[in-house]
Amino acid sequence: MTLFPICGETTRLPVSLVRQALRLAGPHRTPEDADLEQDLRCHLQVHGADDHFALVLSFPGVTSGALWARWTEGTRPIDLKVLPDCPSIDPDSREPCCEFADHPGGHSYHLDSASIESF
Repeated sequence: MTLFPICGETTRLPVSLVRQALRLAGPHRTPEDADLEQDLRCHLQVHGADDHFALVLSFPGVTSGALWARWTEGTRPIDLKVLPDCPSIDPDSREPCCEFADHPGGHSYHLDSASIESF
């Protein structure tokens, strides 16, 4: 199977969005600051000038979704969204996709994580 490179664009979650993330997580869990991903890296397949997305906090349960940050290149995240999980499962390995529903590009099991290990 051909693997596609991950974007890997990096940024940091601003303090104001850390506070917002903790509030948004309330119905799902009582997280600690340490539970939040604050050093962010775009999880999507390499893409053009479209928005970058990174996972900030996973929620328990298969239908809970997760909290994602969105930003444009060279900026800090501008908002957080609770997005449903991608329902796709690799038919061969049975590995679920770790992205959000309707994400652009390939599913996480089609992406080459080795392409960002040098970051």
